Amino acid sequence: MSHLFWRELCFRRGSFVFGLLGVLAVAACLTGSRAFLAAHDFQTEALTGALEERSTERMSQMRDEARKFSKNLGFNCMLLPKGQALGTLYADGRSAIFLNEKEVDTLATARLETINHLRPILRERVRWPEQDRDIVLVGVRGEVYIKAPRWQKPIEEAIAADKAHVGYALAREHGLTPGSTLTVKGRAFMVEHVLPQGGNEDDIAVRVDLDVAQAMLDREDKVSAVLALSCTCADGDPDLIRREVGRFVPGIQVVDFAVRARARIQARTAITAGATAEVNDIKASRSALRRQVAGFSRVLVALVTGGTILLLSVLTLNNARERRGEVAMLRALGVRAREVLGLFVMKALVSGALGGLAGCLLGTLGTRLVVGEGARVAAGYAATVFGVTIGIALLATLIPAARAAAEDPAGILNQE
Repeated sequence: MSHLFWRELCFRRGSFVFGLLGVLAVAACLTGSRAFLAAHDFQTEALTGALEERSTERMSQMRDEARKFSKNLGFNCMLLPKGQALGTLYADGRSAIFLNEKEVDTLATARLETINHLRPILRERVRWPEQDRDIVLVGVRGEVYIKAPRWQKPIEEAIAADKAHVGYALAREHGLTPGSTLTVKGRAFMVEHVLPQGGNEDDIAVRVDLDVAQAMLDREDKVSAVLALSCTCADGDPDLIRREVGRFVPGIQVVDFAVRARARIQARTAITAGATAEVNDIKASRSALRRQVAGFSRVLVALVTGGTILLLSVLTLNNARERRGEVAMLRALGVRAREVLGLFVMKALVSGALGGLAGCLLGTLGTRLVVGEGARVAAGYAATVFGVTIGIALLATLIPAARAAAEDPAGILNQE
C-alpha cells in the first residue's frame, strides 16, 4: 500500500504541492496573526510602562510645583482659643480670649500629622495717634514648627524687631515705601516691605514682631490665633485637624479657609487626573488598534481557510475524475475501496502535516522578523493549529475521495 502512495505522490506532484501550499497558508495566517497580536501586546505594555514611568516623574515634578503654588497661597486654616466667638472677632477687630504661647509650644512639639506649619499672631484694631486714624496692628513670629527644619523653608519669614510690613492702602495713603520710617504709638520702625493689595483689612495693617506687638498692646505671652497650613492628608477636612489638635489643646477651634483649601485639592487632583488620563488614552488607542487588527486577522484567516478547503476539494475531485479508469483498474485487480480511499487520506494527512508544520514556523518567524520582539506563539496554540490544518486537509479530501472509491469499477471499465 505504501509503495502505491509514494508512486501516487510522485505522479501527481502538482496537485500535492498546491494542496501543501494551501494548508501552509492557513497555518501561517493563524500563527502569524497570533504572533502579531502578541507582539502588539508586548509593545503596548512596554510603551505604557515607559509612559507611566515618565508620567510618574513628571507628576512628581508637577506635585512639587503644586506644593509651591499652594504654599504661595498662604495658610489655609486658623486655630482660635476655646470660647472665642468668630463673629465677635470679626466685628470688634480684636480677640476677647487669647491663647497662651505655651499652648503654641505644645502644638509645636507634638509633631502633628495634619498640619505642617504654625505661625502665632496677635491682631488688634487700634488707634494710630500719629495719624489720628485706625489701623490693624499685627504681631507675627517666624514659624515655630516645621516638620523638617533642615530642608523645609517657612511660608513667611520672621520680622525683625525694628522693622515693619505695611498694608497696601496704608502705604499708598501715607507715601510709605521700603526704607521709609514709620512711627506707631511713639515707636519707630523701618518699612521693610509693602504688602500686596488684598482687598481686606490687611490693606490697613502694620505687621511687626510678635514680642514688640505684645509689649505695645500689653498682651504679654498672648496670641489671638495660630495660622496653620494643613497637610495633604487633611485637605478639606477641618474635623480631622480639630480631633488631632484637640488632644493637645482641648477645645481649640479650627477655622478652615475653604477657598484656599479647595485650590490645593483641585491642583493636586488635576495633576493626578492629567497624568492618569494620558496613560489611559494611550492604552485605549492601542486597545482599539488591537481590536481592528484582530478583526482583520479573523477575516483573513476565514477567507484563506475557506479558499484552502475549496482548493483541496477541487484538486481531489479533479484528480479522482481524471483517474477514474486507474481507480477502476486497481479495484478490478483486487484493491479494496477502503485502500483506495486510504491513498487519498494519506495524501491529505501528509500535506496537512507538512503544510501545518511549515506554516507554523513561517508564520511565527516571519512575523518576528517583521515586527520584532514579542512576536511569539504558545506551544499549545501551535499544536492546535497543527491539528486544525490536518483536519482541514482531511475535511477537504474525504468527501470527493469517498465518492471516487465507492464507484463501480465494472461500469467505469465498460465506459473506458
